Amino acid sequence: MRNLRAAWRVIVLGLAMACLSGACLSRGEARPATLELAGPDEPGIRLTVDGVVRGKDGKPVAGAEIHAYQTDVRGRYTREKVMDEPHARLSGRLRTDAEGRFELRTIRPGGYPKTALLDGRERKIPAHIHLDITAPGHAERHLQLVFSDDPRLADPYWQDWVRTQGHPVLEPHPSGQGIAGTVIITLD
Repeated sequence: MRNLRAAWRVIVLGLAMACLSGACLSRGEARPATLELAGPDEPGIRLTVDGVVRGKDGKPVAGAEIHAYQTDVRGRYTREKVMDEPHARLSGRLRTDAEGRFELRTIRPGGYPKTALLDGRERKIPAHIHLDITAPGHAERHLQLVFSDDPRLADPYWQDWVRTQGHPVLEPHPSGQGIAGTVIITLD
């Protein structure tokens, strides 16, 4: 009897995962490619990022691969090491849909707990989500999505950094149990 219950749990879990991945959508219903970086037990403010990847010509880039990773609410990539980006705990990959769309479900990341010496001054680095994007026929992009309401962006150094390097700035707004925003990314 215990094995039968365990088998049913596996089946139900598999069906639930299939529905979450879009397999249960009705015919003709479109949905962007979705990645859940932070599960429901991850502390922090829930964040949904709706995005579109386009080429310079304005056309959507279907199948662009996005590697997204970020810190937790305390500004740490891993529990053991604050700045261990290559082993970020909140990390994943997805491909854009036919219209170049994607959706990230995560938490609002925390800013790094320490300052960095940049341009001759100690500076706090704005909270961000890394978006490394590759697509055939386009130059690879390594972006950091930052938040318009982050007080660290008031520093002219970071304003210039956003403007000259083309990092996307998300304007968060209240949504459901958290916040949400939209971003458009252009590839060369």
